[in-house]
Amino acid sequence: MPGSQTKEMIIQRHMANELLQAPILLPVQRAQGQDLSTDQPTMQPDPAIVESAATALEQGQTHYVDVPGVAPLRKALAAYLKDMGLVGYEQANVLVTAGIQECRFLSVQMIGEVVGCVALPEVVHPGARKAAGVRQIDVRFLPVDAGNGMLPRLSGMREALESGCKLLYLESPARLTGMVFDGATVKEIAGMIEELDAVVIWDQGLAPWVHNSRYVSLGAQPGVAERVVVFGEAWPGIGLESWFVGYLAASGDWWEDMRSQKQVISICTSTPSQFAAVKAAEMYGDLHAAQLEELAQGRHKVLELIGRLNAEPLAGVSANLVALRLPDPEQAKVVLREAGFSFADGADFGAPGVLRLSVTADDAIVEALDQMA
Repeated sequence: MPGSQTKEMIIQRHMANELLQAPILLPVQRAQGQDLSTDQPTMQPDPAIVESAATALEQGQTHYVDVPGVAPLRKALAAYLKDMGLVGYEQANVLVTAGIQECRFLSVQMIGEVVGCVALPEVVHPGARKAAGVRQIDVRFLPVDAGNGMLPRLSGMREALESGCKLLYLESPARLTGMVFDGATVKEIAGMIEELDAVVIWDQGLAPWVHNSRYVSLGAQPGVAERVVVFGEAWPGIGLESWFVGYLAASGDWWEDMRSQKQVISICTSTPSQFAAVKAAEMYGDLHAAQLEELAQGRHKVLELIGRLNAEPLAGVSANLVALRLPDPEQAKVVLREAGFSFADGADFGAPGVLRLSVTADDAIVEALDQMA
């Protein structure tokens, strides 16, 4: 077959794959102020973090390193997980990634290839759909509860597992709404995957923004480390967003499969960025506590203003975002775009009629709401 025909066939196959047509949401604000589309708050990194990266460069840290990541960073990430109650994951279980989308790809593709199927929530970050669409994996969808922040229902999880799809992909907090599974539900999920011999990929990247509510990770449940792969961004909100440093934590067998595939696709994550992340870990506690409180106050103010729009805020507990169901979402999109604001469209997640706006320290979201009032 001539090369031109081969290319055309590949393009047609790509265009016909609905999962691969999911949009790409940028993980970093395009410009401070009016970009309210991102998952994580963006701030300028502390000079000490930048200096740490510069020092690594000056010391010759420009070569390839161990694919899983530099030892100090993996140690810091293992400690970070333990602080969240995930005691079953050691340094040897941690893989440093080149950002959150690589986490999705490695986990969905490598485990999905072995299991043969993955069940995604009907409402999920579009990056998860893209990750699932790359290879021939059976993809099924879990019904969600619109009244509970678009989280998938336990009944749907059980139905998927009992029908033979032994891999669940779950977000907690949900990337659209910031809603979390409560402790009782997490315990039920843990029991279910043990009973039905299943595996869960657990996106906990927004967990640091849970405010006034105890966050419970599935990875913190007793005896689940062999069945649960957890991932997220490294110390979000501290200025590393454009440096693309994520983490995956998994048991030995899954971890080795993902490490091997990472070596094929990206070899390693930028070495200077990894040393910058080590410095960020040292500073995160104090900086994050103040930032979380500031965003929580901003979100409270936003919820008070939403009543003027005749809009319905979706249930969520993450301080960094608000998801809204609007009476005329298409008109709201036009108004926001004309005013120069970017936002995350719920339709890209599988929830038409919903808009997601980031809460930022400069109260830009208040200005955006004023435009829609």
